[in-house]
Amino acid sequence: CISMQEMWCYKDGELIVDTPVVTGNPNKGNETPAGGVWAIDAKMQDYVLRGEGYASPVDYWMPFDDQIGLHDSSWRSEYGGDIYLTDGSHGCVNTPLDAIATIYNNITVGTIVVVY
Repeated sequence: CISMQEMWCYKDGELIVDTPVVTGNPNKGNETPAGGVWAIDAKMQDYVLRGEGYASPVDYWMPFDDQIGLHDSSWRSEYGGDIYLTDGSHGCVNTPLDAIATIYNNITVGTIVVVY
């Protein structure tokens, strides 16, 4: 949920993760794609996210919309609230390490992702 900066993960109808996140900064043109349904395209560990002017190593990377996806973000100490409006991501869903590890270990490629 972009407006709540919150993510939930369900497995077999049971809530396994409820965590604050930081999504893309809309004030810099980096909105996280919303209003749609995607599927996890891949699952990778020890990956380096690269873009114009940055290379960020992550432990877990799960893309769902080309170069947009779910990943940990060791450079962050806080999540949720309105952080995304001033210090948001380049479009990805920055997630605390413990939460993203649980998600990674409980989903498969093809798992549905709903962003609203």
